[in-house]
Amino acid sequence: MHINNVSKRYGELEVLSDVNLDFQQGVIYGFVGENGAGKTTLFNCIMGLTDYQGEVTHAKDLSIGYMPAEAYFYPLITAKEHIEFCVRAKGMSIEEEEIQRLNQVFELPLNRFASRFSTGMKKKLAFMTLLLQKNALMILDEPFNGVDLKGCINMRNIIKEAKADGKTFIISSHQISALREICDSIDFLCQHSIKKRYKDESVEEIEEDILKMI
Repeated sequence: MHINNVSKRYGELEVLSDVNLDFQQGVIYGFVGENGAGKTTLFNCIMGLTDYQGEVTHAKDLSIGYMPAEAYFYPLITAKEHIEFCVRAKGMSIEEEEIQRLNQVFELPLNRFASRFSTGMKKKLAFMTLLLQKNALMILDEPFNGVDLKGCINMRNIIKEAKADGKTFIISSHQISALREICDSIDFLCQHSIKKRYKDESVEEIEEDILKMI
């Protein structure tokens, strides 16, 4: 997938300015930036959820899954029904064994209403749903916020396993240490554009460098 000169404004407010990025298969990309830096807006542009200037191109058959920072769940719909609806929306059949296998990891009460889940449970359900859709590219906006320690560890392990199977991830987080553990590169989004890409630097080096730029 290629992002070419993508810019976005809300009236007089500039959010993104000439962002250029290339994403390769089987790579985990991290994004960091202050609140309001434009990470979520960039994800919305990629998903076609908002208009923008520039170009986002990818293979027509690329299956993309998006996990927003605050996932919405319909009221009076169980977690299991939510999964089934989302999987069928992709034109796929339900694989009960795969649902049960993943839920052995996440331990979610699938027969309860998803809208009444805690924040961390909603995050795990949304992530589990993307995996069951077998998306080739998954965009995760702040996936670790509100998730318990065990859940975060399991999510990171699954992401690394999925990468080994050729899956691509784009992940935003304020937790640089969590990104450093799993990401091949980390992009710093600041003042509407990508200021720097980190690859081999330690968490301490990244944090020190970022503090000089904000």
